[in-house]
Amino acid sequence: MANEVALWERLQRLSALQPKVVLSPSDDPASVDCLSVDFPFIVRHEGQWRLFYTGFDGKTFRLGVASSQDLQNWKRVGLVWNSETQQNVASAWLLRHNDLDEPMAKLRRGLFWMAYVRVTEQKCLGALDLAFSPDLELWQPFDANPILTAKDGDAWESAGLTSPCLIEREHLFWLFYVGRNGLPSMGVALSTDFLIWSRDMENPLVQFSPDYLTGRPFLVRSGRNWWLFIGNGKGIKAAISEDLRRWRVLDETLTFNGLDNPSSPYLFLHEHRLWLFLAADKDGKRHIFCVADE
Repeated sequence: MANEVALWERLQRLSALQPKVVLSPSDDPASVDCLSVDFPFIVRHEGQWRLFYTGFDGKTFRLGVASSQDLQNWKRVGLVWNSETQQNVASAWLLRHNDLDEPMAKLRRGLFWMAYVRVTEQKCLGALDLAFSPDLELWQPFDANPILTAKDGDAWESAGLTSPCLIEREHLFWLFYVGRNGLPSMGVALSTDFLIWSRDMENPLVQFSPDYLTGRPFLVRSGRNWWLFIGNGKGIKAAISEDLRRWRVLDETLTFNGLDNPSSPYLFLHEHRLWLFLAADKDGKRHIFCVADE
């Protein structure tokens, strides 16, 4: 309980600080991310920070990458895929180490793994895919894609799937995702081999009614507890679990001055500082922001 209170209090202090823009839509109208940048995912690899994000140009979604040495100054590196066949993909999540102080991608079968949405309309809804890479640079789509579709699911997810969050626990891969049909809810599918995925019988696991979920959920372990953070249109909501199935939703909402629709939070500890990245609207465009404590 002490660790739980301490983390939440640190987050409340963070939300009172002024977030800094770390990545904005490109000024080039021909760029693939000229209208928005969204869904930040940050990992440390070979002494460098990498930020995976989703860019949107008004027609298609693409996955981009930026790099940094200090977490505050970011430079675009390029796209995850240059191929036209890999347009309309969004909301990348890499399999990573589970703890709050381990923001590093995790190797499985000698490869890094990424989950993402293959978008079928301009709302980041569609089927869920996987890709793999030996070095976080060259990515290849999984032969068994799509790994999860709405047509195989229940009524609460029949309008489409979005926002995957892939973790490994107790020799199982847990693929959390948001399903839409009315108010969005979060469920999970499990696998031992990436090939066969079985939806949990308790789905949907989390419903924040009457809140409307936005963006991608973020799951991380801190001490004995798992934390879930997700946007609700006004701020960031949180829930806590010991087993990833039974969740207790906190009453409070984290809000941020000057930001509209904050969502897709990404949180980690580095050198004793708590870092929070998130996407939000400001001045009519969607940017990626960062705030860190001292």
